[in-house]
Amino acid sequence: MAKFDFWTYPNIPPKIGEQLQADDKRLLIIGVIGKSNRPDCNKMVPLGVLNSYPIFIDHPPKEGQIQFYYNRKSSILYLHFETSFDNECMYKMLDASLADEKYDEFLTFSQRVRSRFARMFLFATQVCHLIIFVESGMNFDCSLLPIFKSLKIIREKFLLKFIHKLIKNSSTGASMGKPARMCTPRIIFYFENYPEGQELSKEAINGLEFEFENYIYKMLRNEFIVTNNNAMSLFAIPINQRFVYFNTDPRLHIDPIIRSGEILKNVANVRNFNEYKEYCFSKLRPHPGFARSFPPMRSNYNESVNAIFLMNHNFEKLIKDHEDEAFQYGFDDNSSKYKGRNHFVILHFKSWYETFKIYHKIFIENPDDPEFDAKDADYRAYLENFDKIIDCDAEFFATCCDIGYKKAYNFYNNPTLLHYSSSVHNKMVQEAIDLYMRYACGPNAEVHIEKLRMQCEKCWHNGKQQCEHPSLRGNPCIMAKHANANISEHSSGFIFISSCNCGHTQGRRDDPYTLRQANYDYYEFLGNNCNLCFKVKRIAFPVFEPSVHDFRYKKQRNRIITILTRPADYKYNTEGEFPKLTLTEGKATEPMHLTLSQKTNETMNIFELSQPLTASQGSHVRLSLTDNSLKMKSDSSGLNSSEESLNELVLKVGDKSTDEENERSICRQPSTTEYLSGMIHTESPEGVLPQFPSWSLVCAGSSSIYSHSTGLMEHFQSGFLSGSNFLLPWDVHVRLEHSASWAAERQRFRKMGEVFILKVFVGYEYECPRGHRFMMSAPDKILRGGSEIMRDSGSKVVYNNMPLYFPCPCRTSHAYAAQLMRIHVVTPKAPVDVMLDPKVKAGDCERTFTLGLPRPPKLTQSAYWVLRLPYIYQADGGLIIPPHELTESNAINYGYIIAGMFGVVESEMED
Repeated sequence: MAKFDFWTYPNIPPKIGEQLQADDKRLLIIGVIGKSNRPDCNKMVPLGVLNSYPIFIDHPPKEGQIQFYYNRKSSILYLHFETSFDNECMYKMLDASLADEKYDEFLTFSQRVRSRFARMFLFATQVCHLIIFVESGMNFDCSLLPIFKSLKIIREKFLLKFIHKLIKNSSTGASMGKPARMCTPRIIFYFENYPEGQELSKEAINGLEFEFENYIYKMLRNEFIVTNNNAMSLFAIPINQRFVYFNTDPRLHIDPIIRSGEILKNVANVRNFNEYKEYCFSKLRPHPGFARSFPPMRSNYNESVNAIFLMNHNFEKLIKDHEDEAFQYGFDDNSSKYKGRNHFVILHFKSWYETFKIYHKIFIENPDDPEFDAKDADYRAYLENFDKIIDCDAEFFATCCDIGYKKAYNFYNNPTLLHYSSSVHNKMVQEAIDLYMRYACGPNAEVHIEKLRMQCEKCWHNGKQQCEHPSLRGNPCIMAKHANANISEHSSGFIFISSCNCGHTQGRRDDPYTLRQANYDYYEFLGNNCNLCFKVKRIAFPVFEPSVHDFRYKKQRNRIITILTRPADYKYNTEGEFPKLTLTEGKATEPMHLTLSQKTNETMNIFELSQPLTASQGSHVRLSLTDNSLKMKSDSSGLNSSEESLNELVLKVGDKSTDEENERSICRQPSTTEYLSGMIHTESPEGVLPQFPSWSLVCAGSSSIYSHSTGLMEHFQSGFLSGSNFLLPWDVHVRLEHSASWAAERQRFRKMGEVFILKVFVGYEYECPRGHRFMMSAPDKILRGGSEIMRDSGSKVVYNNMPLYFPCPCRTSHAYAAQLMRIHVVTPKAPVDVMLDPKVKAGDCERTFTLGLPRPPKLTQSAYWVLRLPYIYQADGGLIIPPHELTESNAINYGYIIAGMFGVVESEMED
């Protein structure tokens, strides 16, 4: 083995450097680059230039490192490039990235590996005459084609513009010529492994190598990496010489330690000297059978020919042919009309080494320096665009992402959708992202997702955003985003069917956005179009009426009120049939007694507090609050304490002093400086009124318009479901302490001793958004027909909390929530008035909603009265939205009307 001098750039030994500088010998530069699976990354074994096996050389591999091999007796200088394609160097780069936490994903790391290799390969094409590309596998790596093609583009677009300016001051600047290099380097492909299972014969080996030469040459030509004019090519392919070699010698892969051990073992097993001598001679023979006579059998001829071919099939011989051509003629691999126009220069070591150092700084050192700032614009453009051009995968991924981005955005920006809600927007954005991910790939896919999301958000806010202002029933506005100057301009698109105050006429109503629209404006509008509403008697509720319009809002006691600039006198908005509403001082905390007074005027003490009247079911009516009140009644009346007597109403005859006292009571005027923002409830401040009434109480006519045999007729109350248009009879037992005034009228009533039985018809009407109406026969049961009406049917609804919402039977798949909207009362033909004091608990609200009157209103005798409840409930704390998921078992949890809302008082008798 020849003696080669070895050093690593730039640490050249002084003696070798002085000798090379003084030597006038011209050198052929051969570069070895490619892939290696060896721990030392050495690819020089097939060239036979190593003084010892790489395993015995103390040399740590490093990416970007260059070793020099030089034999003083030859004119060839070998350059060994350690690149990121060597496995050991790649492992070290990966470990360094993981240690510095710079590793994002494999594609990013792979792009960095490719870029580092491309820089080294481009540098090799500038300083070498011949390049040996070592492939550790047995197939050509097609991923090299985009690297070679990118380097050719970089050379033509950037390198040729700045390279002459940077080397013009060197001694070899002129000799490099227009290509700025000694020649267009030839490339030789060396495959370390021979395909397994392939026959080791002359025909098979030559056929495989010829096949690969044609295969590689066609790919390089198709990608325009190799052209007819080699001056414009990245490297050249020899025309009439071999440039593909498959290694068939397995000894190159044998570990030298294992091989030495096998030789020692064979020597130890030799039995005599003759066998040992024959063994030694066999090792000295270049191939088996050398210097021996040919075997007599013809069948062994092919084996000998193959053995001779394998002996002559040597990579050093292949390289020697190219070396001889370089020294004798130079490389001329041009084709067609460019034949003979080759540029080939062999330099002295001193001149070449000076150029080598300049190129190493241009292609390796400066790009690795993050603080380097190129003064030349062309060189700066080269440094900025090198990685972008080399990373063809990144460009491919970027193109895929762009295509996916455009398709996804076009899908989202649907011109048929003018505006849509946030839920539709979020759904469309997710569908657009899913469509984008079908096309997108690469490390920057997530960045494009965020960009797509932001672009969709911008498109949505730029004219396609739906208003989505919630209505009082929780439905969003479907109009485009608009100013909220007037809240009545919103529209959810939902249309409901509701009846008027008296229930005679049904009409369509829009989803309300204000409490006034829900509880007042709609019923006023429908009442003006109803033939019955404008004829009926109605009890007007007091409302706030400011005298000035200059006001401002102010928070007070956790509620919103309106403060006026100056007070104004206020009078109740009442009609002639409604009594004067007064509050009697000194009665605010007085408990209510069960015993009813016979006083006939409107200011009776018994209902001054407007407390609920509760009672339990029994054979008679028990209108009592507590057991103490029952005891007080029994003691005051002097009657028996039997069960029958406890379930009776005792009417006392009052004296005129009571009337005079009530007339002298102080009438407290309501506030003219503040009003309620919601509805009246039990915790509302005293004397503060709402701007409009949310309740309605009308007399639809006489009691004769209702027939218990036929129920409510369609021409009078429309929209009722079949069988649920009946009122429930409620027997009220009344015992008189002084019955003289009733003597003439006794024949009209059923009498059980001293007890008179009055029949009141009541009905709790529920109405669903589709306009279906029905009555309830119990808190959990819908009235299905007149046959279900029992004697005590009315008591089940009067003395139980009735749910505010109940599932409508109009549909089975999705039950609509029907709402308690009206209380129907048919008063008896007796000198009594029925008192109403409804109290509603809605949802989770802690407030109890009331009529807001100082005293419960009286329903005159022998008349059909309808109490219309609010459509929407709103307290100071906020809106109470009707439930969407409702069942019969949990209906009571969403609100109810408190039991005991009815009372009876003797009406005023004419003298």
